[in-house]
Formats: sequence, structure tokens, C-alpha cells
Amino acid sequence: MFRNEREFADHAVRALQAEGFAIQREVPVRGRRRVDIVASKEGLRKGIEVKFTSRGLRDDVMKAHAILRLPEVDEMYVCGPQVFMSEDVRALAAKLGVGLLAMSDAGELRWLTDSRRLQPPRLIVGGGYGSRYPWFVRAGGVAAWNATVFNHGQKAAVNVEVFMVTGGPFAARPRSKARAKRPLLEGGDKWLVTLACRVKRGTAPGKYPLLISVTADNAARDDDTVPYEVRLTEPRKRRRED
Repeated sequence: MFRNEREFADHAVRALQAEGFAIQREVPVRGRRRVDIVASKEGLRKGIEVKFTSRGLRDDVMKAHAILRLPEVDEMYVCGPQVFMSEDVRALAAKLGVGLLAMSDAGELRWLTDSRRLQPPRLIVGGGYGSRYPWFVRAGGVAAWNATVFNHGQKAAVNVEVFMVTGGPFAARPRSKARAKRPLLEGGDKWLVTLACRVKRGTAPGKYPLLISVTADNAARDDDTVPYEVRLTEPRKRRRED
């Protein structure tokens, strides 16, 4: 019925439009990938990879699994001829959480299995004092924190930024080690980075809280307060006279 993959994809698009989906084709996603079709309805974005061969279906199940973790889609499917939806294809798709769309010889589109919907990214910031810079700091010195950012969701967090919220005795220039950025943090992954800011000269001795925060384009902000004790700057040793 279909002479090539392009004709097959065109028919799939018409069938999806008949079901009320708004269609985009060749949609770029992160990692320099493209999704053959993004079908949207009622706020839900279904990414669909189209393949016309048995081997291509298995390859695209693997590709769809990787794209499913990205924020550009809510679900991922692989669409192919019904005759090629073998037990191997079904088992691989079920294991990886990818849905399957089958086209019958008569051109009827069938939703064989549903895609898994992943939990959104959930960021948590923690960490510890650096061995070089302990919990107490000197006025005029440096306060450092070995930050650990966890993504406890399943979707990737995008444009992640972890930073020190400076104020009071703490100060940082606009471009300094008090702030770090990362374009993507996969679900289940963690990011280790050392942050540092200055302690103002003349700061009175005492205990001061320093706020450590993490944000992302598609995740809620998380904050952690770290206590530092500021001590007086040690006096310089006088040189001995011979």
C-alpha cells in the first residue's frame, strides 16, 4: 500500500489529524535529535517516531526511550506497519516504557500500547563544607560549599543553576564561583560543584547563615541554609629583626 516511509508517515499524519491531534513534523529536541511527529491534544504532547522496517522499529524504540526523558514531550511512541510489530518489538517497548502505534494493511491506525509518563524533575540541593574551607571562615577570606544537586524526578531538568544568595557578610561579583550552570540534569542523576564567595573585611565575629539555591526552567526551586562562623582575621606576624 505504501511505497516508502515518507508515504507511510504522511498517512499516519492524516490519521492522527482525523483523531483531533495538532501535528508538527521534524521537531528538534535537545541533544541534536529530531522527532518525526509531535501530536498534541488537550495539552498532551505525544512524540512519534515513524519506521517502515522491522529493524528500524527496534532502533527507534531505543531512540524514543532517550527522548522520553526530555521535557519537549510527555509521551513517546513508535509507529510502524502492523506486520512488523513482533514479540521482540513489543517486549523492548514495554521494558523501556515506549508506546506503539501500528498501521494495518488497510491503513487503519491502532494504538497498541500506551507510553509511560515520567515524573517531572524534582531538584534538591545539599552538600558539605570543603576540606580546605571549613565551617568557620575569616573576615576577608572565602566561604566555600561543595554543593550536590540531585534530580529525584524521572524527566530531565533544563538550564539548572545552583548559586549562593549573598548578603550581609557575604559578597560575590556577578561572574564568580558563587554561581554555576548546567544545561541538563537527567532524572536520577546528581551534579557536584564547588561554590565560593568572599567574606567582607570588617565583618564582626559571629554565626551567619548563607543560602544555597538551585533553580531550573522546568522544576521548582530548592533552598538550603548553611551556617558559617566568622572569626577575626589573624594578625600578621611581625618579621624578626636580626
